[in-house]
Amino acid sequence: MRIGLVEFLLILFIASITVGPQVALFVDRWLRRANRASALAARRKAEAQAQMAIEREALLHRFRAASNVFAALAAVALVYALVFRPIDTPPKTYAAPERAERAEHVRSVDPADALNLSAYEIGTAIRMQDGWLYAAAKLPKVGVLMRMQPDGSGMNEVLDVAGGEITDLAFAPDGTLWMTTIEADGGKLCRVSNDQWGVTVEPVVTQIDGKALSCPAAVAVGADGKVYFTNAAEVSVKYGLESALRTELLAHTATGWVYVYDPVTRAVERVLGGVAGASGLALSADGETLYVSDLGSRCIWAVPSGGRELMAGGKGCAQLAAGLPGYPGALAVEEDGTVSVGYRWARSAWLEDHADGTLLRGAALRLSESMQERLFQMPDDGICAERFGPDGALLASYGGKALGGVLALCPAENRVYLGVAGETKIQWVRI
Repeated sequence: MRIGLVEFLLILFIASITVGPQVALFVDRWLRRANRASALAARRKAEAQAQMAIEREALLHRFRAASNVFAALAAVALVYALVFRPIDTPPKTYAAPERAERAEHVRSVDPADALNLSAYEIGTAIRMQDGWLYAAAKLPKVGVLMRMQPDGSGMNEVLDVAGGEITDLAFAPDGTLWMTTIEADGGKLCRVSNDQWGVTVEPVVTQIDGKALSCPAAVAVGADGKVYFTNAAEVSVKYGLESALRTELLAHTATGWVYVYDPVTRAVERVLGGVAGASGLALSADGETLYVSDLGSRCIWAVPSGGRELMAGGKGCAQLAAGLPGYPGALAVEEDGTVSVGYRWARSAWLEDHADGTLLRGAALRLSESMQERLFQMPDDGICAERFGPDGALLASYGGKALGGVLALCPAENRVYLGVAGETKIQWVRI
C-alpha cells in the first residue's frame, strides 16, 4: 500500500503528539543530567585548581624559605671565607710611602724591538756575560736558563729546573754562575759548574738557622767572590714567586732579608732586614754599595756591602730613590754607577689607602690567585722601568702601551733589555 503525502504528514503529526512529549522529556532529563555533570566537573576542576594553587603556593613558600636559608648560609660562608678563614700570612698595618710625581718625559718602548723566545715565557732574570745574553725563562712546570747572542741568534738551553723556577742569576768574577731557585722542596741558592761531564747544579744554601729558605728572589756577586742573596719574605711560594710577592704586598710583613754567603768559609751572615719584599739586588761597580729593591715600601735601599745586621730605614741604610711610581723588582748597576730598576706592578692607590687597616687587605689575601692578579696590573700609560744616577737623580723613564710589568732587566752596551711579564720575547730600548 502506497502512503500519500497527506497520510505521511498525518502519521508524523500523530507520532509527534504521542511520542514527542516523551522525547522532549527524555531530552530534558538528559540535558539536566549533562548540566549537573558539567557543573560537577567544573566544581571538581575548580577544586583541583584551587588545590593546585594551594600546593603551588606551599611549594613556593618552601622554595623561598630554602633560598633564604641558602642565601644566609652563602653569606655566612662568604664572610667566613673573606674575613675569618685562617691565612698563612696575616696582614700588618704600615705607613704608606709618598708618591713622587714624574714630570719627565716617558720614553716609549717599541714592541717591534724584541728578541723572540719561541715557546718560552720570560722569567725574572736577564744577564750579559762574555758577549752572551742569559735569560731565565719558563715552560709549564719547568724553569729554563736560556743563552743567546744579543741579536737573539744562537739560542739554546743551558739547564732546566724541573718543577720549579729560576728567580735570579749572577756571574762571579771567575765566571761561576750563581742562581736562586724555587722548587717543590723549597728555595735554594745554587752554584752552577760546567765541565766535560756537563752542567752541574749544586745547592749551596737551602736553610738558615735551621729554617728553610722560603723565597729567594735575587742574587748578586761581589768582586771578592762573596754571594749576596735575598729571602724576599716569610711567605708561601706554593704558587711561585709572583704570587709570593703579591702576598707580601698585601700583607706587608716586612720579613725580607738580604744575606751574604762566603764560599771560602761557607758562612752565611745577615746584611739587611725589615724589607717588605726584598725582590731585587745589585752591587756597585766598586763592590762597596749594595742596592736592594723594597717592594712594599716602593724604594731602593743603598747599604754598605760590608754592613751586617742592618735594618731597613735604620742606621747605615739610606735610600737611593723613594716614592717610586711602581713596585720595584729587578735591579742592575752599570760601570758609571747608573742604577736601572724594573717595576713589576704600578702603584696601587687602593692598597696604600688601606695601609693602616687590615680588614680589606686580609679579604684580598683570601681571594683566588686569578682574582688577586686583577688587583695588580700595569695601566697602558704606566712606567715600567727607570734609570737613576749614583746620586739618585732620575735619568730616564720607560713605558709603552699595554707593555706590562717588568720582571727582569739588563743594561748592555747601548741597550736596556726588558723581560715583560707574560711575554715570550725580550724587549729592548736604546739608552
